[in-house]
Amino acid sequence: MEGRLQGTVDTPLSEIGHQQARMIAERLADTSIDVAYSSDQSRAHETAKHILEGRDVLLNPIPELRERGHGVFEGLTARERKTQYPEMFADSTVKNLDFAPTGGETFRGTNQRMAGWAHGFLRDHLKQTVLVVGHGGSLRGALIAWMGFSDEATWRFMIANCGLSIIDTYADNAVLRLFNDVSHLNGLGDAS
Repeated sequence: MEGRLQGTVDTPLSEIGHQQARMIAERLADTSIDVAYSSDQSRAHETAKHILEGRDVLLNPIPELRERGHGVFEGLTARERKTQYPEMFADSTVKNLDFAPTGGETFRGTNQRMAGWAHGFLRDHLKQTVLVVGHGGSLRGALIAWMGFSDEATWRFMIANCGLSIIDTYADNAVLRLFNDVSHLNGLGDAS
């Protein structure tokens, strides 16, 4: 892995990504799914299609689940970001909810975008099993909203590629039952 920021760059799944998607699909094979949402970005959409293969479940690709936009940092490694944009890179290493690289989205903006979607999601899908496939930043924002965490929780957890989280939802509450489990990946590639 080169450690390049993908953000809103619409890259397809790598071969390891396809393998990870098939592994989580196998893990969820016996799980009934009523509704499915994915980011409209290829890598998340392709992952969701692996999981839904052979099921009669409509996949709803939505832009709200897109990854946080990294602006001029997209496609660059940490070393390249530090070399090409030294001041902005330094600013990016400080916990600041309102920081965004030129042309990018702030952490607060991502969380607000996801909160709007996440609250409607809870209202619309009580008593259903829903598959949600997004990206680390967008899923973190949704989880912050569902769990009622403050935006500062942004820096307290990460979500791995094809990590499985399970949230039980109720009319007035959400309970995190499983978080970021990657045991189904059996050490395949870099799960981060």
